[in-house]
Amino acid sequence: MLLWFFFIVVSCLLGLSISFLLDIRFSALERAFFAIVLGHVISIWLVFLLACISGAISFGIILLCIVICALLSAIFLIATRKRFAANLFDFKLDIYTLTFFAFILLYLLFMNLYGVLSPDEAGNLYALHTVWADYPFHTSVITSFVYSDSFTFPPIYPQFLHTEMHYPFLLDFYSAVLMKAGLGLRGAIIIPNILFQSALFGLFFFFAYRLTSLKKVGALAVVIFIFSGYPPDLQSVGIHFLNPMYAVIMPQRTAMLGMAISFAVYILLYEALFQKEESEGGIKSELQYKELFLAGALIGLLPYIHAHSFMATAFVSVVLISIVVLKDLLENRFNQKGTRKILCMRDLKFFICVCTPLILLSLPQILCIRTGVTENFFVFFPGWTEQNSSLILGADWSLFGAISSSAKSILLVLKLWVLNLGILFFLLPLGFLKSTRNVRTFYLPFLLLFVLANLVKFQPWYFDNYKLFLHWYALTVILVTVAIFWLCESVREKRRPIGALVLVVLVISCTLFGFVAHARMMDMNYRMWSGEEIQVAEWVRDNTESNSVFLTGSAHNHPIPSLSGRQRVMGYEGWLWSHGINWMRINERKRDEIEMYKGNYTLINEYGVDYVCVGPYERAFARDNHFVIFYSAFEDLVRFDLKLDEVIEGESWRIYKVKTPSTPA
Repeated sequence: MLLWFFFIVVSCLLGLSISFLLDIRFSALERAFFAIVLGHVISIWLVFLLACISGAISFGIILLCIVICALLSAIFLIATRKRFAANLFDFKLDIYTLTFFAFILLYLLFMNLYGVLSPDEAGNLYALHTVWADYPFHTSVITSFVYSDSFTFPPIYPQFLHTEMHYPFLLDFYSAVLMKAGLGLRGAIIIPNILFQSALFGLFFFFAYRLTSLKKVGALAVVIFIFSGYPPDLQSVGIHFLNPMYAVIMPQRTAMLGMAISFAVYILLYEALFQKEESEGGIKSELQYKELFLAGALIGLLPYIHAHSFMATAFVSVVLISIVVLKDLLENRFNQKGTRKILCMRDLKFFICVCTPLILLSLPQILCIRTGVTENFFVFFPGWTEQNSSLILGADWSLFGAISSSAKSILLVLKLWVLNLGILFFLLPLGFLKSTRNVRTFYLPFLLLFVLANLVKFQPWYFDNYKLFLHWYALTVILVTVAIFWLCESVREKRRPIGALVLVVLVISCTLFGFVAHARMMDMNYRMWSGEEIQVAEWVRDNTESNSVFLTGSAHNHPIPSLSGRQRVMGYEGWLWSHGINWMRINERKRDEIEMYKGNYTLINEYGVDYVCVGPYERAFARDNHFVIFYSAFEDLVRFDLKLDEVIEGESWRIYKVKTPSTPA
């Protein structure tokens, strides 16, 4: 069934048709990347809303979404047929840019085919370390949508019973749609990965090109972004800024689409606010309100796609417009009254065009997400890391000690970033000075975002601020690349061979540890599930009700919740805490799980458990929590019915169906 293919095609076609409504002049390749992102944002939200209305993710709903997207595409293409025809016949491709992206595509194909649910001959599935750590959660969300008979909003959190899910789930929902449309689990994960990762790096490339007018800056910025940062396990020496591919782009699925949307927004903002010719009166002759409105709409659709990209992009956009407005007021304060009035009206329209769709679309999502936020979100946490925060908060902040403590805190944070950025820290000021005035202005909101992320912890785990830092880091890499080429050209004017040597040395200095991180990734390829464990999950799908509740161990990669789509009483504690579930509630649930495995039948019924799994993951759970499973309790034929009894790799797997007190023996 190729319905999934048509869904992807019409999504891209919809984005392409909308791009011709804009006044921005795109190159063919840039328009393609922009269309992938824009079209999928709309189609994913559309099919999600249709599923909410109908109460299911069905073949008919997917087909209806395809038809609607196709009709909208036709309408927009007809409305812009002249511009479409002009761009069609002006189709030019740069062979060097194409070659560069061919290598990027091959790299992404390798990373995903090798590192995401890679099968061996025995049917075992393997993954890169961080993918192994994160993807079982995503597969549990995907399969909970696919193998459920109904769909409701808010969806049920599959890893913690009786809890609504406010984790940004729409990319996993999209993978579920692709599975319903005919793809297998691996294809429904890898195809969106490659699409959105390609779009992310493509839009990053063209954004850097628009800022600097140099494609070589775009290409090198992408390379440095991919291969910079550090390998894991260096926190003891103060290294926390890991390689972006290792830490976020590969394992955290929501980030790839979220950041791709962000770069689409940054391109729209830069073109609308900085790139139009000015008339004699100092007023921009063509104001791109459509572009600003679309930027606001894209930001507004972000919270349930990627919350951190929403926070970063909304912050940057509002601050950027404020800077532009303030700059206009200062530059035109001596103009005639009529001109100032026109400028004030224009500046007001800037805010209206961006903030109106941003607020209207994001506010309902924020209000829903807010219900799942605990007291561990949005906490004053200076210095980013736990060690720095403890030192800063523990300093003398009395009236007489505040000045000394402030100086020490600044030096502490400065030391952190000198260590974590390495040579990029020293190249950044030069790149800032050698960039144009518009680029420096555009960079300021990202610098403020960097300061904010050093002061406030936005999630319970401090490292999650890394996702905010990545937006600042991407702009920083562009400025660093400007500095690298300026240094090389300055040296080349005197001695050409030395200029080439300087380029090589600087690029290696920026990417050496990132290559080490990639080597570690390739080496740290873990088995996620064995072929037999996958068969257990298939048995569960085939022989238990779709709304069944399972009592299992809390291992992050337990095959039953990860692959069968079944709800479990409690999943991996690290996920639960970082997603906003109160730690006391988690510990209480864990105590109840322990009691249930000790044979507490009353608790099993109170939680509404339908099946109990007793296997290697449960025995590991018992060892980790220092208790003994009371196996005899589950042999009680009045209360439990043994449904599966297998020995897999020398380990016993048993699944018991729970009989309620009213069920006849």
